[in-house]
Amino acid sequence: MKHWLWVIALIFPATAIAQSRKLQGYIMNASAFGKIRTYCVDTHNLPPEEVRVVDYFVSEESKPKGLLTRLHWLRRETCQDANIDAWVRLEFPHDSPLDPNPRNEVKGVLLVFQPGSPSPIYETPAVTISGHPRRDDEDPMDVKLVAGLLEYSAAGSVVRMLIHDWQRQ
Repeated sequence: MKHWLWVIALIFPATAIAQSRKLQGYIMNASAFGKIRTYCVDTHNLPPEEVRVVDYFVSEESKPKGLLTRLHWLRRETCQDANIDAWVRLEFPHDSPLDPNPRNEVKGVLLVFQPGSPSPIYETPAVTISGHPRRDDEDPMDVKLVAGLLEYSAAGSVVRMLIHDWQRQ
C-alpha cells in the first residue's frame, strides 16, 4: 500500500509538469522558431484604425514590466531593418463579409513569419474578446473606442500565448 502512495504521489506532479509544457499555439517550424532573436511588428495589411491599436499596444507593452519585455526577442522599429529573424503580425479577422466591423466581439490572431516566407512558422488560435452589445443609437466614436479596447485586449491574449509557447519550446 505504501508503494502505491509513492507511485500516485509521483504521477500527479508529472502530469502537472506535462500540462504546463503544453503549447497554446501551433509551431510549424520549431527550428526556425527556436532561432528567433530579432523581430519586427508587421502592420502593412491592416486597416488604419487597427494599425493605431497595434502601434499603441506595442508602445505600451514595450515599457518596463509590459508584456513585450517578457519576450526575450529584440524588437526592431521597421521590418526593412537588416537581419530580422521574424515578422510578427497581429490580425483581427472578421466573420461576416456583410459587417466588416462587428463592434461587440473581436477576434485576435498572432502569426510569426520568417522574412520572405508566405507561410507562418508559428500561429496562435483565434481568441475572441466580447464587449457590450452594440445599440443602434450608439455614438460611432464610442463604437470605435470599444472596438479598439477589445482589439488591444485580444492582442494581449495572443501575445501571452506566444510568450508561453516561447518559454516552453
